[in-house]
Amino acid sequence: MKAINLHFLTRVPSCGDMSLLLEELSDRRDSKKISEHEAASLRSLTDVLDSCLQNGCRAGLPGMPAKPADCLSLFDGFYFSYTIRHIGKEFDLLKVSADGGTILNIELKSESVGEERIRKQLEQNRYYLSHTSRAILSFTYVMDTQTFYAMNDRNHLRECTAEEVAAALARPVLQNCMRDGIDHLFQASDYLISPVAEPEKFLQRKYFLTNQQFDFRRRILEHLQTETAPAVSVTGPAGTGKTLLLFDLAMELSKKHDVLFVHAGPLREGHRIIDSRLRKVTIRSARERFPVSVAQTYSCLLIDEANRLDPSWLRALLLAGREYGIPLVLAYDTHHLLYEQNPAACEEEAEKAILSSATLALAFSGNIRINRPVYSFLKTLFHLKEHGGNAGYDCVRVLFANNAEEVRLAVAYFCRQGYVQITAAGALYQMDDLTAQEYDNVIMVMDENFYYNEAGYLCVKNNETEPLRLLYEGLLRTRNNLCLLVTGSLPLFLRILAAKLGKTDETESAGTDAPAS
Repeated sequence: MKAINLHFLTRVPSCGDMSLLLEELSDRRDSKKISEHEAASLRSLTDVLDSCLQNGCRAGLPGMPAKPADCLSLFDGFYFSYTIRHIGKEFDLLKVSADGGTILNIELKSESVGEERIRKQLEQNRYYLSHTSRAILSFTYVMDTQTFYAMNDRNHLRECTAEEVAAALARPVLQNCMRDGIDHLFQASDYLISPVAEPEKFLQRKYFLTNQQFDFRRRILEHLQTETAPAVSVTGPAGTGKTLLLFDLAMELSKKHDVLFVHAGPLREGHRIIDSRLRKVTIRSARERFPVSVAQTYSCLLIDEANRLDPSWLRALLLAGREYGIPLVLAYDTHHLLYEQNPAACEEEAEKAILSSATLALAFSGNIRINRPVYSFLKTLFHLKEHGGNAGYDCVRVLFANNAEEVRLAVAYFCRQGYVQITAAGALYQMDDLTAQEYDNVIMVMDENFYYNEAGYLCVKNNETEPLRLLYEGLLRTRNNLCLLVTGSLPLFLRILAAKLGKTDETESAGTDAPAS
């Protein structure tokens, strides 16, 4: 994606023409469709700033261009509707200095939305941009009133003049700007906050909820207040933010209530830190199998990875919630990719118990907060019919090793580069070791026990499920880069490699590569 000149983009009359010109100027992979409101706001902003710059130039004001023609160059270097990869955070307009030390951010509003919404958006933007830049110039333009707002580094919002924004645009540091490829400035690992892995950031509220998380938060809190015995189920693929939402709810509810937070697996250090710091929140592991009567002493019960609880114990908790009017919120991943072929009986039973008791069911969709290419590759890996091979898989490597010694050398090579090894055979990690964990770079080994059946589903010899579960969970822990090392089965390697490259014909015609019994 290349930076563009706003003046030239906004000279065309219609939003359709502007969309076409944007594709030409920015060399975007995606075809951004500019709405009528966006086109009108962008054109209005450009005209207002151009008028200020021209007036300042003619008046000989300090910091303004010496010649009217020079004003056009100040509109160079803008990224329009830039989105951080893997996260989905979007900015209307960004301009970045060549050294990355200064960023100009302008948000567009076609009509007034209230200063509080403007403040929250600019505050959120500054959070994301602060990982990259020392100096952030934050503005919002409201088209229908031609009003500008500015936010300083203390998140104080005030109304400002068009001349102030024009002066910011004319700053010398922004005249030499990044004109191509700012993706490297925004690493997903800087923003994917895990409360358990980064408890201090969570406790200091150094995170923001996505629009869908915020909407679910509002709906859940309203539901808990209006229902007599509410039970809310929150489902969605890994990385959509279920756990963060659950912890955020715990923090909010603990302002007035005693909250019991139950985690399906063993507690991590992050769990213990949050437990010790949030006065009215108690965090316990479901592995303790504490008496249901304990839950009855709390005002709210939140359960993470609820479908991994023992079904009979889970039913007892749900029953206690109904009988005593204890609000419950249960979050879990249905693992539909993992269990499409062979559902896990206990998890299937637990999910049925949850759904039969739920008074409100919410399902996450849209942006996945883990590495999107890895998740897309995961879908293809577990079912070859899910063709997802594309150039976006540059963060995934598929390699082959002939024997155990080559595996050892390859693993050592990647570990020296900062990768964490997770072995699908379970030698290094058990399932409980992976829950609530995340790693920047992951290497996993698949051996000859894995194969594809005639329907294109990934299977394990003797219908074992634990290696599949470990593979699935391990892949989902990947934030940035994944290496999949296949050994012992060249046909398996070739099918996975073909799937990654999008070679669907080769994948579909290969048939089964099941190991001999």
